[in-house]
Amino acid sequence: MIVPQTPTPNPNSDFMLTSSIRSTSFLLHSLTLRFRSISSFPQFTSSDHSHSDSSSDETNTNSLTHSSQKQLNRFTVTETLHNLSTQPRVALSFINQLNQSGFKHDVVTYMSVIRLLCQYGIDIKLYHMFMDVVQDTNEELFSFNVSDLFGALVDEMVEETRVRGSTSLVRAVDVLVKVYASVGRFDEAVDTLYEVKRGGLVLSTRACNYLLNQMISWEKLDMFESVYKQLKRKGLVPDVYTYGILIKGLCRKGCLNEASDVFKEMSEAGMDADCFTYGTYIDGLCSNGKADLGFQLIKSLRESNEEVSVYAYTSVIRRFVKESKLEEAESVLLDMKSAGIAPDVVCYCALIQGYCKNRDIRKVLALHEEMESSGIKTDCVIVSAILQCLCHMGMLDEAVSRFVRYSKSGVFLDEVTFNIAIDALCKLGEMEKAELFLQEMKNRKMFPDVMHYTTLINGYCLKQESSIAFELFLEMIRNGLKPDFITYDVLAGGLSRCGHFNETIGILDHMQAYGLEPTSVTHSLVIEGLCKGGKVIEAELYFNSLEPKNLDLYAAMMNGYCEANNITKAFELWLSERTLVTKRTSCLKLLSRLCAEDETDKALELYKALDASDKGSCKIVYSKLISMYSRVADMGMARWFFDKMIQKGLTPDAVTYTMMLNGYCRVNYLKEAYYLFNDMKHRGIQPDIITYTVLLHGEGRQKNVLRISSEIEQTGLTRDVYCYTVMIDKHCRWENLQDAVNLFNEMIDRGIQPNTVTYTALVCGYCSMGYRQHAVTLVKEMISKEIEPNSRTMIALKTIKAKKLKLRR
Repeated sequence: MIVPQTPTPNPNSDFMLTSSIRSTSFLLHSLTLRFRSISSFPQFTSSDHSHSDSSSDETNTNSLTHSSQKQLNRFTVTETLHNLSTQPRVALSFINQLNQSGFKHDVVTYMSVIRLLCQYGIDIKLYHMFMDVVQDTNEELFSFNVSDLFGALVDEMVEETRVRGSTSLVRAVDVLVKVYASVGRFDEAVDTLYEVKRGGLVLSTRACNYLLNQMISWEKLDMFESVYKQLKRKGLVPDVYTYGILIKGLCRKGCLNEASDVFKEMSEAGMDADCFTYGTYIDGLCSNGKADLGFQLIKSLRESNEEVSVYAYTSVIRRFVKESKLEEAESVLLDMKSAGIAPDVVCYCALIQGYCKNRDIRKVLALHEEMESSGIKTDCVIVSAILQCLCHMGMLDEAVSRFVRYSKSGVFLDEVTFNIAIDALCKLGEMEKAELFLQEMKNRKMFPDVMHYTTLINGYCLKQESSIAFELFLEMIRNGLKPDFITYDVLAGGLSRCGHFNETIGILDHMQAYGLEPTSVTHSLVIEGLCKGGKVIEAELYFNSLEPKNLDLYAAMMNGYCEANNITKAFELWLSERTLVTKRTSCLKLLSRLCAEDETDKALELYKALDASDKGSCKIVYSKLISMYSRVADMGMARWFFDKMIQKGLTPDAVTYTMMLNGYCRVNYLKEAYYLFNDMKHRGIQPDIITYTVLLHGEGRQKNVLRISSEIEQTGLTRDVYCYTVMIDKHCRWENLQDAVNLFNEMIDRGIQPNTVTYTALVCGYCSMGYRQHAVTLVKEMISKEIEPNSRTMIALKTIKAKKLKLRR
């Protein structure tokens, strides 16, 4: 047996647990549906425990019918149950009849039922019987309480053990402990075990294991450890599962050293650890951020020919995925295969979900294909992850196509999967297909809930078909479904975006009538929606009616002004409520609009406030400001923000560098442009074709243009229409008309369609060289391809015509 070494802490490692928060509204619905649990009372058929032949059953059924006609009392019930002790099917039928008739048990009759159920080994029925008594705190159903019942149970167990040497009633104690533990009444569960021990009976390891495991589930970790030690002193004989549960609890507490010592305790007790205990310990290491140690232990176990469970591998994979170490997670999967251990659907699911989170759809689909080719069937959880990934990447058509494909292949698709497909169709504006998918759900005996209706309502709101959205809302209520906050928010937001102010207020009144108070989110959606819908005055009225106002509402009003292109009012609102600087998203929206309108002074003032509050250190802020100042040819300020960006520890990307280069080229500061261009490459940032095109456009010297063009070829970048256009224009200006024509033909051969500017550049080249007929032919070609000539094209033709007339004169 391998005893895991106590993990050595690494001071350079960071094992802080991270948690991801989903930002989509409908994901809350999906998680609720995924983990919905349904409890049902067990039904026993005539095939259960059928030990007697048909003739005896018939006799006993007649006897029961005759007995049921008598007055039911303690004597008749106990006598009947005693007589039916060897006929479980009929006995169960009689017990059910007692319940249906409303017979009120006392301790004696209830014990008679419990005795029979213990004899038959029907734990599930015992569980519900004890649960009924435990929950009957006011003694409305029974004339006794659980303490009375337990006292009678212990007395009978002691007597039966004294006479026979054993008792089947120990099963009842196990079930009672399970009932207490399952509802979190751990003190009563522990007292039950102690009372059994005081009666001279042996503690049930199975009951103790269940109790300890439930304590872990309820996060009663200190109590768990204390109870374990007490139970051991009371005579508990741990089995391999007990030790596994102990390891699990200690790992949950973060006590990895103590968890490792459990293996020594097992060895001293003459018990070998198995794949269950090792798997539990490895899972504990992973839960504490030590997936590397968990993987090392797996390798050590394999080298010692110890069995390693799929569960252990899955724990390591899941942890690596959670830490976004996808390459390490995949290496564990490969190691698993090389060891001859077949990964299951859970392993693949963890990896696929990790790559979905990274939006690496190619890897996702490759893993999914590998899984299915290995004979592992996909499930609705994996399909949902794939579809959601495609949707987040904007590949809505592909998501719908794959949904249809999976559906036809026979994969079970649940309500969540259907909702993802319906949502994709709604965002595509294909509402008829979305309704068909909803009908398909109903055909499969699935019942649409609030989530599905809300998705459809949102779809119609996006299409500005608010009347249909409202009809769906009413249909949902008629079907007995109660709208939630998300439903009201979606509908209120949709109605306000359509400019329906009165209807929006009506929905909010309806919301309050249903006992739901509009939140800041609701108010914000209405304010921004009204502004988008052209109802700025109504938005202001609504905003002013809200008291007290919080920052969320001010931010919504500021966003609304931005949406309505009323930048002045948005800025004034920010000036009046400077604490809005903490609302980073709203301030970035305002900054973007100010920069787009070249409002340099206002943008600079907002930046200073953001920078002072530590909210300005992001690439978006600096990129917007650099773009604005480059556009207005203030390269001094553009360079100041560029340098400030680097001082803040933010690395400019290719786009930012290109904006700076474009600005320098526009003011003919080519020396500074080339300095930045070289700095860009020195930092390992690869210039793209747009960067090179900007330099080509700004450069006037033929030698440098040809050098840049050669560099483009060496880097393997593909010229686009803009790059070709700049090069054609340059050659025309240098009167290298044949080179310009060659480039023009080359771009067409490569499948790149010239645009108006490209044609115009070549037309101007022909005209400047006196080739009027070539220019006219080119213009006719433009028109035949439905490319509209611009004013510069026509001016070039008129100019050459005028020159010819002058020469003739």
